[in-house]
Order: sequence, then structure tokens, then C-alpha cells
Amino acid sequence: MTTDADEPNLDAAYALETPDDNRELYAKWAATYEDDFVAARGYEYHLRVAELLVAGDRPTGPVLDVGCGTGVVGVALRERGVDAIDGVDISPEMLDQAASKGVYRQLLEADLTVGMDVADGTYAGLTSSGTFTHGHLPPEPLGELIRVAMPGARCAIGVNTAHFAELGFEAWLDVAVADARIEPYAVHRIKVYEDSDPSIDDQMSDVVVFTVR
Repeated sequence: MTTDADEPNLDAAYALETPDDNRELYAKWAATYEDDFVAARGYEYHLRVAELLVAGDRPTGPVLDVGCGTGVVGVALRERGVDAIDGVDISPEMLDQAASKGVYRQLLEADLTVGMDVADGTYAGLTSSGTFTHGHLPPEPLGELIRVAMPGARCAIGVNTAHFAELGFEAWLDVAVADARIEPYAVHRIKVYEDSDPSIDDQMSDVVVFTVR
């Protein structure tokens, strides 16, 4: 569990254990997150995730930015021609930062391990960067994302590579394919930071791309 003495940084984020831990950390980090992490580390993973979402066909309709944080994915989506974007995050402070970007149609505070107050089949696309990672979400909330996606929706979901292996994402996705909930998926390994070395696993991460049936 985080404490007042904990510095809001990537190590602290990876050490989170509960939804309340997430709320506590990001309440402290929201105002400086983009300076402390995105700019300081040359973080570009969110840009590649957005590119993978818009690279394929999807129905007409809004896109949901899952774990939208301060809104950097929403900005990347808007720059790539996506007009109707909603965001969901567990942290009200991060949502305040996202609202300031002026790119979201609406923003929703929700714990994805519990669910969202969103109707079935609402979204034509779903994307996520930095949410399915250590200390954050296991694979099971993917079921909630599939629920709110309309048939044919394109999903580009970033998953930390080690987290993907350790928490059984492949097995979960394979069951979803077998149950005809999603089409066969592709896993893209991409750079996390501007100066990432592809030979170093910690500097690369996965993006799972699939279409909802």
C-alpha cells in the first residue's frame, strides 16, 4: 500500500495492490504526471497504441479510452482523426487533467474490476495504454471492455509484456476467441520510450489488437 512518504513514480505504480492504492497514488501524481513521466522519460507508447487503433476498420461510433489518465491517448486519437472519444479512469484527479485537454465527449470514473455504468455495445473502438500492467489490471476486465463494444469494434489494448505472461492474458484471450466473443487477435511488440532499445524487454511492451464479434 502506498504511504504519504511514497514518491509518485513508475516503481510506486508497479507496486500498487488495490483500487484504493491506485486512487491514492494518482491523486498525488495527476498534476505532474505528464512532466514527471511522459516528457521526462520520452514516453511514446500511447502514440503507437493510438496508431494501431486507427490503422484498421471499425464501425461508425465513439471510441473509449480505457484508463485514460491525464488524456494523452485522447489527444493522440484526436490528432489521428477520431472525433467522438470517451474516457474512463479510476482516479478523479487524473480525470480532471483529462478534462482540461478538451478532446473528450464525456469522462467516467469507474473501477474496471467492478464494471462501468455503460450500456452493452456502445463503442466502435476501445483503446488502452498503461492500464493493463503491474499493479493495475489483470485480464478479467477485458470482458467488461468486450461487453461495451459493438460487433465489429476494433480494440487496441496495451499490456505490459511481463504482465501479459505472468497473469495469463494469452489463455484468457484464447478462451474469448474459442467462445466466439472476439476474432483471433494479434500481439504487436512496440517501443515504450523514444530511445527504447528493442533488445531490452523492459523497454518494449505489447499491444493486443482484436475485433469484437
